[in-house]
Amino acid sequence: MAQLTVSHVLARLKSGRSLSRAELSHVNLSQQCLDGGDFSGAYLRRAKLQHTSCRAVDFSQATLVLANLSGSNLAEARLTDAVLTQAQLPEANLQGAIARSANLHGANLERVSAQRSRFDGADFRSVSAPQSRFDGASLLAAQLDDANFSQSSFANAHLRNSTWLSATLVGASFAEAELTQAKFHGALLMGANFSEADLLSSELPEADLTGAVLRSAQLDWADLWNAVLMGADLRQTSLYGATLEYANLSGANLSGADLRAANLEKAQLDGVCFDRATVRGALFTDASGLTAEQKQWLRRHGALNVE
Repeated sequence: MAQLTVSHVLARLKSGRSLSRAELSHVNLSQQCLDGGDFSGAYLRRAKLQHTSCRAVDFSQATLVLANLSGSNLAEARLTDAVLTQAQLPEANLQGAIARSANLHGANLERVSAQRSRFDGADFRSVSAPQSRFDGASLLAAQLDDANFSQSSFANAHLRNSTWLSATLVGASFAEAELTQAKFHGALLMGANFSEADLLSSELPEADLTGAVLRSAQLDWADLWNAVLMGADLRQTSLYGATLEYANLSGANLSGADLRAANLEKAQLDGVCFDRATVRGALFTDASGLTAEQKQWLRRHGALNVE
């Protein structure tokens, strides 16, 4: 298939013709207006689309490997099954975009705006996306392993069954997000905000949550084995049946928390605040750092194996 020139592309768009499956590798469409165009299945490897207007463009199943979309407007674009591996999208506008099962492995998403977008099943592994905004977005079952989303916001986002293995999420916000069965094995979550988030049956073993805010979060049946929660805010947090074995909770605030049936075996509890916490059935076998007064209080309120 012959490669189209820029003038041919713009002429087709002006006449309302489709560019589906067009050969457009290395094409330079920077600062052009492609709004509403059909580029489904097109081959755009290393295409230059910096500061291009792509509102409601159809890039479904398109190949955009190593493409440069820096500062582009992709609001309401369709990117379902698109391949954007190692693409450049810093400061792009992806608000309302539909990108189910898109492949963004290794892409640069720094400071993108992707509020209310849909990335269900998408591959975000190894992306660099600090200071980005995904508020209200849907990333159900998305893969975000080894990604950097530090200082990014996922407030009110739908993240059920998403995976964040070894991800860097320092200072990220997940306030009121839906994270049921999400997996954060070994993730760096220092200072992250999970206020009122739904983390039911989530997995955070060996995650670093130093100074994290989990106030009023739902962590029932969560796995926090060997997690670091030093200085974490866990006030009014529900940890019913949660695994906190070997966790470091030194200096954490568990005031008003629900720890019924939780496992705190061999946890580090120096300076922990248990004021008004519910501890009936919680297991404290070989836990360290408790004062004599705390041990007495825990036994009196139904905690188990307080030694």
